[in-house]
Amino acid sequence: MTQKRKWVVVALFLALILGTVGAFASEETLNVWIATTFVDAQNNWLKAQAEAWADSSGVKINLSIFPKEIYADKIVAAIESGNPPDVVLQGAAGVVQAAEQGLLVPLTSVVNKLGRDDFYPAVLNYDALSDPNTGAKEIYGIPLFFELRTVDVRTDLLAKAGISIPEHPDYDWLVATARAVNDPPNVYGLGFPLGKCYDANDNILTLIYHFGGGYIANKGPHGADIFNTEPTWKAFSLLQSLYKQNVIPPDAVGWTDYDNNLAFMGGRIAFTINGLSIYYKMVKENNPLVKVTKEIFLDTVCDTGLKSAFVFKSTPQKEELGKDLLYSILSNKEAYRVNMCEASSLYGLPIFKSQGAIITQEWKDGKWSMFAVDPMSGAEHAKAVWAMAYPLAQPTSVAERVEGSLLIPENTVYLFTRNADPKQVAADIAAKINRMLSDTYSQ
Repeated sequence: MTQKRKWVVVALFLALILGTVGAFASEETLNVWIATTFVDAQNNWLKAQAEAWADSSGVKINLSIFPKEIYADKIVAAIESGNPPDVVLQGAAGVVQAAEQGLLVPLTSVVNKLGRDDFYPAVLNYDALSDPNTGAKEIYGIPLFFELRTVDVRTDLLAKAGISIPEHPDYDWLVATARAVNDPPNVYGLGFPLGKCYDANDNILTLIYHFGGGYIANKGPHGADIFNTEPTWKAFSLLQSLYKQNVIPPDAVGWTDYDNNLAFMGGRIAFTINGLSIYYKMVKENNPLVKVTKEIFLDTVCDTGLKSAFVFKSTPQKEELGKDLLYSILSNKEAYRVNMCEASSLYGLPIFKSQGAIITQEWKDGKWSMFAVDPMSGAEHAKAVWAMAYPLAQPTSVAERVEGSLLIPENTVYLFTRNADPKQVAADIAAKINRMLSDTYSQ
């Protein structure tokens, strides 16, 4: 065979292989869901990344985008009907429930490929479960960012009251200061959502943690007894008194997740506990309050975001494509930091140490001046996280269902609408969670 003929044969062979791969890829339609955050920059970048990957890989994707408010119901319904998507991006619910049912693909290999040592350790625990047969721990979801709950503080109101921010602010300082600047109806001291919404759930739990409580101590049928204890009663009584004293706005019982954002941006409230979505919006809209707003961490950091990416079991080909999509999105870590984190005004903090170190240095250089402390300092100390009930510190589907169903704020609202007894409300919630634990783990 001449050299020329050899090259012809090689070319034909390569063309055959490439044609086969292209045909294989084109036959696969990957159903990809994106659950939105309040930050358009994140949603748009993920959408663009998924589409770019599909174009370069020759894979057809069916991309669906769901608002955060309806995503949880959608994913649970999809799991129960046996028709889940192939890949989920920014999913805050369903990871552990699906993993416990054996429906998810382990992503440990993707984590290792990205460099396990570069992840903040906490990130790798949030969606990690042990195999009941082998005991081996696998990672079933990769959180796409830390969403730390900070306190948005009106420093102009602090200055007027002669109050400064301490080095280590806590809830006691926040409550005392909120009362000091309270001037209803002109401005209310504390914007605390009390309606059936995620912000209410997250902030109520974090307040309970501040007093030393928790809501699931173990997976036994009485694992939620810890919720019906002194810390919860203290937290409920405090919220009830703040509401009665008009420190919390009277309409807060009907607030959803975005209402405290609007109240702060509109100047109705002095402080609110939220993610950086408020600051992001104020920057984008040139809100004059952005100049007098500072972000602080309390003694108990609340972190509920951790919008995870995960892959459902389907065909071997789709599973590998799904993992490749996730690797493609996260492998360019600098682009990830710039577009998912910095473009969101740090609503999302990076999951990689290498990128977190850059954020810390930028903060030291004055770039993120809205933070009173290094924004990365709270990244590993969060206690209120989807699917990880404190003090159990393990992901469970019960915790996921409790948070996803908004069981806690749904029942806590009776403290304000019916003046219910804090101990009775705590007992009712604990009993409901105990029944869920019994139904799930006592078989």
